[in-house]
Amino acid sequence: MATLTTNKNFLSPVGFQLKINSNKYANLEYFCVSATLPGFSLPAVDTPYKGTNLAFTGDRIVFEDLVLRVSITENFENYIETFDWMHSLMQSDKPEDLKEDGTLLVLNSHNNVSKEIKFNSMFPTNLSGIEFNTQSTDIEMVQCDISFAYTNFEFI
Repeated sequence: MATLTTNKNFLSPVGFQLKINSNKYANLEYFCVSATLPGFSLPAVDTPYKGTNLAFTGDRIVFEDLVLRVSITENFENYIETFDWMHSLMQSDKPEDLKEDGTLLVLNSHNNVSKEIKFNSMFPTNLSGIEFNTQSTDIEMVQCDISFAYTNFEFI
């Protein structure tokens, strides 16, 4: 039986930090401005039976990608970190050794860590393009999106 929470504060979308291997990806970690907690699904398995399909519960969870948005530094350090990581994965004889565990730290209303969401064996799969535009009337900092695949995530 579920019980009603005693904490009636709502989750703030600005209270988070990303932790990944800061020895290799310090700029990616520091300049992350947005993270989307991925959705996941448990697809039903259709089984034919007498002219119809019966739906049974699936046995495999499908995770969406972890998507981060980072502000690009003037010298492209965080973009190049990810670019090099992707190239290393492609050229490595042991790409499994290049995967990293990462943690999304969710902060409460007092900026203390309230939840840790660990992503196991993550690696970048998509690095978005960067738009340069001389016609912009407002100066907006350049950002890019990075998609990560991973084995699973868990609340710790």
